[in-house]
Amino acid sequence: MMAEIEKKLFVGNADKKGKNPLYCLNSLDNNYFRTAGEVMAVSIAQSGPLPNFMHEWCYLCSGDSDSIQVSSNDVTDSELLHLITEVNRATDENINDLIDDIVGCGYTGKVSVDKKDLITRAVVLHSTMRLVPMLEQLRKGQRLYGLLEVMETHPGLCLPLFVPGEDDRVDAAFVLVRCKPVFSEKGSVK
Repeated sequence: MMAEIEKKLFVGNADKKGKNPLYCLNSLDNNYFRTAGEVMAVSIAQSGPLPNFMHEWCYLCSGDSDSIQVSSNDVTDSELLHLITEVNRATDENINDLIDDIVGCGYTGKVSVDKKDLITRAVVLHSTMRLVPMLEQLRKGQRLYGLLEVMETHPGLCLPLFVPGEDDRVDAAFVLVRCKPVFSEKGSVK
């Protein structure tokens, strides 16, 4: 199931550094991302395959756009990657050919070669911010077994569960051993 979730609901680049949710409103409307989050929680709890195929910004995304740090490396949409490439190659003579695509990404400033960095940033934000509803639905599913609370309490510890890396030792047992319970005082009825 984890392989199919990765294949059907996530998209990545050839660099294998992580994937973003697929921008698909039908999947969002049918709660597929919530179900995927529940399956991820179950898989981790039962020491199954880890869902370690996401970009780091996706794992850390809490729905708060102020906390999201993204760059052009986090863009997985092939059309928007192509637009970023075209903007970076643009000259004074041909940048006007890209105006419709640039404005379609939400950039409202002056379109010129001098503004390439601002235009690229707008395209990156457009590509990633539209995925926040999918990530929020995924996080709702991850509430199963209290996974979301553990992720929020120990974000660094849980990062290897969701983001590809060199450390494959992380599983449910590893997380449980590292979580330190807070007990009431001895003799307390709490």
